[in-house]
Amino acid sequence: MSYDRNPKFGVDAAFSEGARRVADLLWENTRGELSAIPSSYLETLRHEFSDGRVSMLELIDRVDLGPEATYDDYCEVVDALLSVDAEQWPEPSSVESVSAERLKYELEPSADFSELDTEDFAEGDMGKKMESFLRKVIGTVYMDGVGKITDNNGRAPSEENNYLLSEDGKEFSGMFFDKQKPREKHYPFTISEKSDGQWSIRY
Repeated sequence: MSYDRNPKFGVDAAFSEGARRVADLLWENTRGELSAIPSSYLETLRHEFSDGRVSMLELIDRVDLGPEATYDDYCEVVDALLSVDAEQWPEPSSVESVSAERLKYELEPSADFSELDTEDFAEGDMGKKMESFLRKVIGTVYMDGVGKITDNNGRAPSEENNYLLSEDGKEFSGMFFDKQKPREKHYPFTISEKSDGQWSIRY
C-alpha cells in the first residue's frame, strides 16, 4: 500500500472527486435548473487548493446555461469553476450572474513554449512560421480549430508588426479566427510571459 507524502494534495484530490459527484447529483435533482440549487449545498463546494487556486463551484447556481444546454455543457462549466485563479475573480457574494459562454473564453491555462516544436523557425518565411507557431499555442486551449491569425488591424504576422510581439518581448497579441466559421467566430488573444517563465494564454 502506498501513502501520499503530501496530505494537502490528498485533500485536494478528495475534494475534486467529491465536488464532481455533488455536481452530478445537483444536475439530476434540478434537471438543469441551476438557480434552484439550495445555498446549503453550494457552501460545501468551497475549497482552497494547495497551489493557491480556489473552487468557484458555489457560483454554479448563477450560471446561465441556456434552455438547450446538455449535460456535457454543464460538465464543461463544472470543470471551469472547479479550480480558478482567485485573483481573477471577485468575491462570490458580489457575483450576480456568470455567462457560460464568457466563462469559456476567460480560462487562462499556461503553456511552456519550450515544449512546442520550435523547429518551425529554422527556415522559410518568418511570418508564416510565426503564424503556425501561434496557431499551435492557441490550439492547446481552443479546441474548435484555429484558422488564420492577424494583428488587430487584420494584418498577418510580419516584420512590420513585429510578428505580433510587444516591444518588451513579453507579450503576443492579436486576433485569431475559427477554422470553420471565421466570420462568426474570431477573438482577440493575449499570450503573456509570467514571472515563473510560463506563458499565460487569454482570449
